[in-house]
Amino acid sequence: MAGQVVTVMNMKGGVGKTTVSLQVASVAACALFPNQGPKKVLLIDYDPQFNLSQALLPSKQYFELEKAKKTILSVLVEDDLALDPYHLQVPGNENPPKLNDVKVEIIKFKNGSRLDLVPSTLDLMYVALGHANSSTKPMEVRFEKFINECKKEYDLIVIDCHPAGSVFTKTSLRNSDHVLIPVALQRYAIRGIGLMMTFIESKKQGTKGPIPHILFNLAGRSGVEKAEVEIRANKNYESFCLKHTLKRYSAFNELDGGKGFLWENKKAYSTEAWKNASQVTSEFLKRIGVIQ
Repeated sequence: MAGQVVTVMNMKGGVGKTTVSLQVASVAACALFPNQGPKKVLLIDYDPQFNLSQALLPSKQYFELEKAKKTILSVLVEDDLALDPYHLQVPGNENPPKLNDVKVEIIKFKNGSRLDLVPSTLDLMYVALGHANSSTKPMEVRFEKFINECKKEYDLIVIDCHPAGSVFTKTSLRNSDHVLIPVALQRYAIRGIGLMMTFIESKKQGTKGPIPHILFNLAGRSGVEKAEVEIRANKNYESFCLKHTLKRYSAFNELDGGKGFLWENKKAYSTEAWKNASQVTSEFLKRIGVIQ
């Protein structure tokens, strides 16, 4: 079976999108699920803020990779020397670099599981802000070819996607099987879900489109908040909601420069955080068919 592609996105900020991407992908690679073989997981940092890349890579290694053009930007454009904030550079051909030319190994486990990353770069902002004078189809084709290669290599591909309505969201959603929507239980949270659902629908190609999944993030460790109850009771959203919620643990945000993964964290409540992330990840992987 080809690998499952998941875009993690919410048009509303402050919902913990990168944290969710990081924890679901890393736990999927690390955890030993009953009667399941090793899992190969790829994270794609598709956000110009490159927070995911900073969390997983030491600074020296990251800047070496960026200098060598081993980032997701190389998938979209051929030459980044003439990047212009007012003009979107569209590549002349539709052949992206090979996966091995841009991915970096983060962790390789003894059982054969592994976690790899395609880093991002701040220069991706030129693509987000630039206006194309011609069709962006070559970018879209390059991204699609790249993802198709990834699907042959990995069981799970998680794309931490820039939330603005740009070429990033268009290419990511159109090449994803699923969309994981992190929802922080703040005021107007239900409006954010409605916006995302409408946006996902608008990016469908005919009847083909990714399946949404709603994950309540930054939830309290006890009790259930009113906003969560209301969203779960909404007939438009109830079937998309994961049963488990990702709680508010400081351990989820301590990964920096490749150090501080949950399974090696010894700080207070790290065991509880690991258990919580494992429950969420296991439920989600079953929903999308990565594990049985």
